[in-house]
Amino acid sequence: MAKVKLRCGVYGEGSVFSVEIERNADVEALQEAIARILSTKEQTVPSRLLTLYLARKNGAWLTDDDSLDVILRGDVDTQCKKMRSSLKLTGYFDESFDTKDGEIHVLVKLSPQQQAGGTMIDHGWTATWVKEFRKTWLPPHQLPRLGELAGFLENELPEKITLHQDIYNTWISKMTSPSTELMAKLFKTDDLKQCVNFVFRLGSRIVYATDPGDTETSFISFWDDLIRTVLNFVLHKIGKSDRNSSRSASTGSNRPDYLFIVDSVCVFRGEEKAPGQPIETPRRELFEKLIWSYGDAPYLFGYAAVGYEARLYAITRVHTGLDAIELGVYDLKHLEGRFLLLLAILNVARLLQSVASLCPDSAREEYKKLCRDLGVEVLLEPSCVVKTFPKALFQRAKDHAEAVYKVLEEHDIPNVDRLDLADQKAMRLIFKPRGQEKNPANLVELFHALANVLQALVKLHAASWMHRDIRWPNVIKSRNGDNSWFLIDFMDAAQSPQVSPSGQHLSKAEHAPEIFCDGSHTTAVDVWSVGQLIRSCPPEVYRSWYDTGRERTQFLELLMDDDPSRRPTAVAALDRVRQLENEYLKRKKTV
Repeated sequence: MAKVKLRCGVYGEGSVFSVEIERNADVEALQEAIARILSTKEQTVPSRLLTLYLARKNGAWLTDDDSLDVILRGDVDTQCKKMRSSLKLTGYFDESFDTKDGEIHVLVKLSPQQQAGGTMIDHGWTATWVKEFRKTWLPPHQLPRLGELAGFLENELPEKITLHQDIYNTWISKMTSPSTELMAKLFKTDDLKQCVNFVFRLGSRIVYATDPGDTETSFISFWDDLIRTVLNFVLHKIGKSDRNSSRSASTGSNRPDYLFIVDSVCVFRGEEKAPGQPIETPRRELFEKLIWSYGDAPYLFGYAAVGYEARLYAITRVHTGLDAIELGVYDLKHLEGRFLLLLAILNVARLLQSVASLCPDSAREEYKKLCRDLGVEVLLEPSCVVKTFPKALFQRAKDHAEAVYKVLEEHDIPNVDRLDLADQKAMRLIFKPRGQEKNPANLVELFHALANVLQALVKLHAASWMHRDIRWPNVIKSRNGDNSWFLIDFMDAAQSPQVSPSGQHLSKAEHAPEIFCDGSHTTAVDVWSVGQLIRSCPPEVYRSWYDTGRERTQFLELLMDDDPSRRPTAVAALDRVRQLENEYLKRKKTV
């Protein structure tokens, strides 16, 4: 389809320019093209805030002359037809249309915030507001008590957002029940110090909110404009938002629909449902999906949203477990409800960093996404690990995992994870439990980790199977606080013996040498890897282990002997680890 050249004039600004666009494009595409022209390095003009009119009166196009200047300085002429963004340009410019010199074809009406203050350059006032707003954050010892939170969220901002008076007037006029009290909690006016970037990046999304459909998916961008965008704006580089990309998949995942993470802690979460569902459903999901690993933190924050209804909650421990305590109810169909939510979210933002600081290590990295080789994606969740495979790899991975984990179950092998679900439709494997990926902090923890791994290997090797990929990323500390460890990721496990070379994707630095040489390899490769665990633990722990020429050093050398036949069995290695641990503890008591 050929392009058409349309000449545009802008109300208020008075500029005239041309746009070339496909003749059969939507009016919405023309809005976007005009917005790009009007945008500057300092300020982006959102296309949805432009209203277009056909520059045609009494069957004739307007002309670019002095009379046009008068028209562009005034209000929209009621004789000019509004162009609907959902329609095609061909509905306004048929095949006979041809651009002629001096004609104006489209009139552009800017929203009040774009007209106010001329070019609407921010001059750093939004950044200044964010900087001052962050100074109002509360330290941990000043966090409100649970019973005080609802009132705290309704407090006026200690540092208010500055608006141009015209924008302030326009926004308050759009309220169903105009409230100067609510506006005063959020905003102040100063035509010379207006927070232009706030107006365009947040304010316009809230005031001129999208009109969602009837499904949960259609509401996501609506909810994001009111919550996610606000948190990202004021907590930029401090926290980050994430969404559950598999919310519609039945995978056993307990990941919330929305997460906001500060210092690796999910301090704010959201559960969302389509219009018509009871609000109690997402409310209960806020705490029923959650495993409390947040220590003595007094509460977390969350929201439940069903269509235009949103509610904020404090998620906290109660006598019978966990609960979500209501803090506020918001009718998002009306601007006053959206402004009330804005006020509450900004006040919540003042608390999130301190809440995160009160959480122990067990709460960190609760939700994490890892990308592995060959397109495998790993999602770490509070109670499980979800591995998603490309279609070409899933069936083989599923068959292997089911075979190996059946062996683990049948032989009652201790200190290992388990395959909880194989989801053919979503091409996911879900493993439980989820622990902490961390290295031993001292010799006591190292002895426990080695003993737990060897306990698993004793039974695994007795069943003539070997793990073949024992490294610290696959030796996980339990979250129950008793210094217990378990072995995960049996995707390279195999029956013993196996022909070598094998496992070419494995690292030669972290695996027994016979895996990569001609011949065969046996369960002795796992014993070598136990030695590698010792050698690759944190330097301060390894230095504590290393007793030059004495028992622990000799044991390590034996575990990693180049000759597999000289290495101890898992049974012998476990006995020796226990002996060395007892000797260490006895010497420690006498020191």
